[in-house]
Amino acid sequence: MEIRRIEGILLQQAIEQSKPSQAQKAGEEFRIKVLSSVSDVFLELSSGGSSTIRAEVSSSKDNLLTLILKDRFELKAENRSSIRFLPGDIIELNIEEGLPIIFRITGLYRKGYEGDILNLVLEGEEKFYIPINPEKLIEDLDNFGVFYERKLVELLLGKLKPEEVIKDKKAQLIQSLLVYAEELSSLLSMEYERSIEGIRKLLEVLRLKTEEFNIVSSSFKTLLFENLDHKEYIKLVRFFESIGERDILKAIEKRDIPALLKSLWNLTEKGILVEYRDLFERLKNSNEPVVREFFRLVLGTSEKDIKSVYMSFQEYMEKGRSLLEFYNGRSEHMQNLLSRLEFIEHLQWLLAKQGGAFYIPIYYQGGKGGLMFRSGREYSVVFKLDYTEGFVAGLLKMPRSKELLDVLLFTDTQSMAEKIRAGKELLQRMLLEEKIKLRSFSVSVSTKESVAETIRSNYGEGFLLLV
Repeated sequence: MEIRRIEGILLQQAIEQSKPSQAQKAGEEFRIKVLSSVSDVFLELSSGGSSTIRAEVSSSKDNLLTLILKDRFELKAENRSSIRFLPGDIIELNIEEGLPIIFRITGLYRKGYEGDILNLVLEGEEKFYIPINPEKLIEDLDNFGVFYERKLVELLLGKLKPEEVIKDKKAQLIQSLLVYAEELSSLLSMEYERSIEGIRKLLEVLRLKTEEFNIVSSSFKTLLFENLDHKEYIKLVRFFESIGERDILKAIEKRDIPALLKSLWNLTEKGILVEYRDLFERLKNSNEPVVREFFRLVLGTSEKDIKSVYMSFQEYMEKGRSLLEFYNGRSEHMQNLLSRLEFIEHLQWLLAKQGGAFYIPIYYQGGKGGLMFRSGREYSVVFKLDYTEGFVAGLLKMPRSKELLDVLLFTDTQSMAEKIRAGKELLQRMLLEEKIKLRSFSVSVSTKESVAETIRSNYGEGFLLLV
């Protein structure tokens, strides 16, 4: 393979301490902050008995690079390779003897993590978690819901059977929601759009109608004296007898609701039982047309059509009880299903936005958290699980070109760290069965905040072997 080179522009003689003014002029010309003489730089690069160094690209413009070595030493370099470097790239270099110094590029690590998804894994607290069975991991992931639309296409192409599609979590959520939505649409006598927004509008209408029905029902029961206990009711009847209100007593006896309400309103007009007046006024101005019409007739002088309107009012009350039953028994479950569906669609949006990153909230052996896979220039997995006794988090990376696995694990308790370390040999044996070598294995005890920072700094470095 072609050897990639970077020629170091170190301003050798100009940076020597014996010529500080010349060094400053040369440094300004080449936009470099001089920190050491050439001899010191060379010793820095070749210290530790190894000719390989790592440097971070601070800036890249045309073919001129600014590199940061360890201890924050900065140098300028000319890029003679065909690689386009980005700020933040980490490059591995082998030193070739001679002045000017020539480096051979042996590796490139590029930081470019999917921030939104990574934040979900490290900091998210989800409402929903998917139970993970290691023996059925691929099946669980496939049926989680984010691949539902792809399955629909495969169904239309004859590649999948309907019973295979219905195993998908999103398919199950949609099916359950549509059953409830059809029933609610019928109860409300309202058409709806078969979408998340359409179903949400149905639920909003249900909420508003239920709230209004509760107001109407409570007020109506009060006007019919149904909220009085037996002693209070007997006292009220005797009061009507004492003032000679035979019409209201007759209406109570015959259970003539329109007549009872008219008589009670007339009493409030006379200044008697005025505490009921506000209820009449509220119902007269109800948001429900049939309630409004009925009570305006009650408060008026006309007897025209009051019985037929009262029948419509009774139908409204019966329908209201059905809506209230649906609201109390099913609406919360529908909201939960909608939230789950919206969450899956949010994950689908993240997957489409971030490309190769795939995230799911998981529940595994008593721990709740997140798991993310990414396929780029390397395979990487990030996870975090919270248990009652602490947390476990990790970053696993494997280059595409080599069967080598790097494992970084973290926890906040020493006891859990020891348990994890004890499983290293078992992990090695399992990996060797798959012809994978455990290149590095680290278990650290740390806080959640430090772990998040460490994983973010290490995650997403896609490895590219050049020679």
